[in-house]
Amino acid sequence: MTRKSRNVETRMVSEYLLANYSKFPHLMAQPLGVIDEALMIKEGYNRALKFSRPYRPECDAIVILPNYLLLIEAKVWNIVNGLAKLPLYRSLIPVTPELKQYMPREIIMQIVVGWTNLNLEIMARDLGVEVKTYAPEWLKDVIESMQKYWTAEYQAARQKKLQMREYFGVE
Repeated sequence: MTRKSRNVETRMVSEYLLANYSKFPHLMAQPLGVIDEALMIKEGYNRALKFSRPYRPECDAIVILPNYLLLIEAKVWNIVNGLAKLPLYRSLIPVTPELKQYMPREIIMQIVVGWTNLNLEIMARDLGVEVKTYAPEWLKDVIESMQKYWTAEYQAARQKKLQMREYFGVE
């Protein structure tokens, strides 16, 4: 049996945008930050953008609202890391060449999560980030399995599975 992809955050942000911001233009997987001037001179603007993409941070989405740019990070795993990235990403928006046409606009930030708690809400508030919960049925199953991961029963079953894989030389 092949393993199913666990890349749920892309689907999550796509559906969230459709459900909440379908009337506004948006950019997904948007690279952020400057492009090396020497590279632009040597290769031209479009090629420099392509060459630089792997070396630039990438936000999940940006929604172009009439007076704002809404910076979105969607997280299922490592939520605090996603929250911490938002202010850093925000600092790169004014110097991102692909976004110059949308400036000047105030930048607002959202973290989209499948579940939240008071600690996340406090940290987000202090960073100026709005917490949005988006949890369709398919995502609830992922979250539930993720929350079981740290239980003693799951860890014992996982250890057994890993031992069997090693014994049979599988993956």
